[in-house]
Amino acid sequence: MKWSPKNKLSLITASCLVVGTFGLVASTTDVFKDNIPSVASEKKQAGVSQTITPKALSIAKLMKQGLVQTYPGDPNLAKSTFRVDRLLSAPPKSLNLVAKDGHRFITVPFIMEDTSHHDGGYSVYKPNRFTLQDETGKEYESVDYVNRNEKAWKNTHQYFAPYRSQVDVVYQVPINKKNFVLFASSDAFAKTHTVKIEVD
Repeated sequence: MKWSPKNKLSLITASCLVVGTFGLVASTTDVFKDNIPSVASEKKQAGVSQTITPKALSIAKLMKQGLVQTYPGDPNLAKSTFRVDRLLSAPPKSLNLVAKDGHRFITVPFIMEDTSHHDGGYSVYKPNRFTLQDETGKEYESVDYVNRNEKAWKNTHQYFAPYRSQVDVVYQVPINKKNFVLFASSDAFAKTHTVKIEVD
């Protein structure tokens, strides 16, 4: 194929355009590289370790999530519709529970007693679904429970006033964890409760 002067000129123009564009992209990339420090260098400059652990939540912050902040056996709530009695020293024997290695049980008695209603209806109440959290935010669900009054609490979700309900709920937690917050919320009582639980 013979190249005419016009074809040669077009080829040279196209080559210059490609080379010029490549140079522009390369120089633009270099500008961005120079202006944006790498993540590694930021970490090095800040003196931050490469291993980042999630920040532990404080028990105080967890407690603030409840409109009612209390503890087991709180005398200020002795006449309240819902309250938490003092922790039991061991789970009910009837449950025959055996703790996993490195774990122990916490047994929490939940009291529900609404003497203001006598209509025979029921409120939705699920104390066996209340959860514990430790200071890292890890959540613990109940492993078992004992219902102390079948007239007051039925079908694992119905509270019947004006009876006094006591449900002893058992949680299994690591031995090295000492402080927890229990979250209690239900249609049967008006306000979310946070219960500070400390174990030896």
